[in-house]
Amino acid sequence: MNTFQRIFNLVAYEWRRSLAKKKIYVLIALALALQIGIFALFNFFFTSPTQGPNITGPFLEGVKGTMWLLGVLGPQGLFIPLIAIIVAGGSMSEEYEHGTADILLSKPITRVEYLAGKYLGGLSLIGFVIVLITILGTVLARGFFGPQESLQIIPAVYMALVYANLLFFSLAFMLSEALRRTTLAYLVSIGIFIASMIVGGYLSILYAMTREQFYLDISRWLPNWSASNFPSFVVSELMTVQNSPFISVVSGDVRLAAAIIAVYSVVSVLVATVRLVKSDITKRGD
Repeated sequence: MNTFQRIFNLVAYEWRRSLAKKKIYVLIALALALQIGIFALFNFFFTSPTQGPNITGPFLEGVKGTMWLLGVLGPQGLFIPLIAIIVAGGSMSEEYEHGTADILLSKPITRVEYLAGKYLGGLSLIGFVIVLITILGTVLARGFFGPQESLQIIPAVYMALVYANLLFFSLAFMLSEALRRTTLAYLVSIGIFIASMIVGGYLSILYAMTREQFYLDISRWLPNWSASNFPSFVVSELMTVQNSPFISVVSGDVRLAAAIIAVYSVVSVLVATVRLVKSDITKRGD
């Protein structure tokens, strides 16, 4: 059995391990329910007889062809990063807690292969979840609002979503290996996610009030900024602004967001690798 076969077996194992968690199904169900709820709400608003045509008519005509963007990008603000954290946050630590890390690494497999299989297994599962969300968002938009525009960019949007979620997935993966405590890894990862949203919001308010570039620069380096906005920035590069109000447009930010995601992800993977290679595998936490 060669390296690729061993890694593939670990990828399949990681899928089975992750899908055994009920919390994964709950978060996926909430993400899909959010999509359905958003479209049902917009459909009710646009078709309600209490709304005059002067209010909804022009707006609906302007956005109904790109409503799929709302369904596809909407869950990225909360549910997809949380799913990534839940998948990655227990990936390494649970093996120490259950004592299976010793068993797995007693097989003819290197530690780097072990880490690669676990990482790629979790990441491919996140990619599959994003496929479901993307398909459902597009189908719902077509069903509620008719033919959709610019569907040819869906593959690029999908890749942008996967890339954006590398950040919190890699961060939680690193914490899972470094802390070797699943609950602690979850708490720290989710804490960073929530704190970056809150602090980023305050910094944005300060920037709006003072116009000091310093506040904007700091907010951009918070992990949530690039993870949440990168897919929207990619869409803005591929579509004209007039096509949809559901995308963010700030010139040049797509490159900055991509670079920040790369920095967080690469550093996280390197730290996890060093921790695994240099430490005693039997230690559950230091």
